[in-house]
Amino acid sequence: MDIQLFSAFSFFTLGLLFGSFSNVCVHRIPRGESVVTPRSRCPSCFTEIAWYDNIPVISWLILGRKCRHCSSPIVWRYPLLELSMGLIWGLLAWYYPLSPYPSLFLMQSLVLVSLLWVLTLIDLETFLLPNVLTFPGIVIGLIFSWFMGYFPDALIGTIAGYFVFWVVAKLFFIFTGREGMGGGDFKLLAMLGAFMGWQALPFIILLSSVTGTIIGTISLIA
Repeated sequence: MDIQLFSAFSFFTLGLLFGSFSNVCVHRIPRGESVVTPRSRCPSCFTEIAWYDNIPVISWLILGRKCRHCSSPIVWRYPLLELSMGLIWGLLAWYYPLSPYPSLFLMQSLVLVSLLWVLTLIDLETFLLPNVLTFPGIVIGLIFSWFMGYFPDALIGTIAGYFVFWVVAKLFFIFTGREGMGGGDFKLLAMLGAFMGWQALPFIILLSSVTGTIIGTISLIA
């Protein structure tokens, strides 16, 4: 088998497994629970999930989208996160030229995309961006930048990323008397600055503004 195809398939499989763990993170981190113990349980009947009922995507299909014990429906987020994480990991492994060992670019991309995907789902469900993910994300981003030779840009991006949104939020509050964004947004932009350097911040801010405007307009119309 071609080494690139084999690598993509291997990382697709690993992505499925990490997607399963990511579901645990999305469910437990906002609740302040450990992501290690106890073992995965049905959120309805609290029965421990056996390993053969915890195979990414496949178990969900075999069980007919229901818990084996109480027949409560298993929400679509679980297989979607597993499958999307697998596809993302596989595509990233295909995109980056690989030696027999993963490159720094690939590892950096896997970490960043995985963090963003988990943070996005937590944000959608709880409107929170937990420090337990953003703070380590900042540190990991800076570590990658050190080894990849752009640490000064990443450090500036971290500081600027935090304070740009902080200033915007403060100005919004001064002029409107309302909170425009939470502290989690500051830390998220700082994390992106750590991974991508200060040069990426203008595009990220523009994209965030456009996306927020579109979503806000849709919600008003709906």
